[in-house]
Amino acid sequence: MPDFAMTAPAADTYIREDFRFRRVGGGLLVFIAIPLTLFWARFGLPLRYDFVDLLFILAGPGLLLAGLWAAFPRRAPRVRLIIGDEVLRIINRREETTIPLDDLRSIQRRHPGRQSQQRLSFNTDGNSIRFDVVHMTHEAADIINLVGIRLEKKGKHLREGRTDVLGAPNGIWEVRIGNPFEDEI
Repeated sequence: MPDFAMTAPAADTYIREDFRFRRVGGGLLVFIAIPLTLFWARFGLPLRYDFVDLLFILAGPGLLLAGLWAAFPRRAPRVRLIIGDEVLRIINRREETTIPLDDLRSIQRRHPGRQSQQRLSFNTDGNSIRFDVVHMTHEAADIINLVGIRLEKKGKHLREGRTDVLGAPNGIWEVRIGNPFEDEI
């Protein structure tokens, strides 16, 4: 009986922009807007209408519409990273960059100054492609692990470099050829 798990091709991993914060913010606006709208509909209707009264009355439905718009985004993710067995594809709004895994030399993970997100730099022989990991479905460490798994299928592995001072990790993952556990002691 054939073993299908060994012969089945691996599926690509899709990492895309996540709308979690926008959906939570939209849900909070809806949560605030519904009681406000009901309150103004019951007690806020004056006998004589003025422009200022109209602003107070429309505040609840306006917040409700803004919350619904934010909670249900209608656009596709702007940034995507597709990790395949042969290539990495970074798709931005205007451009698409393809990095063959055979050409990958290192991955650098760092925090740019005064920013909260991490940035990955995929380095090849000639250039470096930057990828900001902000509001994505995967964290930077997960992306590095997924790339490392794809490299292990090719007989390569990722090894994090060390600094000269006390051997601290430097955040640069180098691609090496061979078994990942050969040179560990």
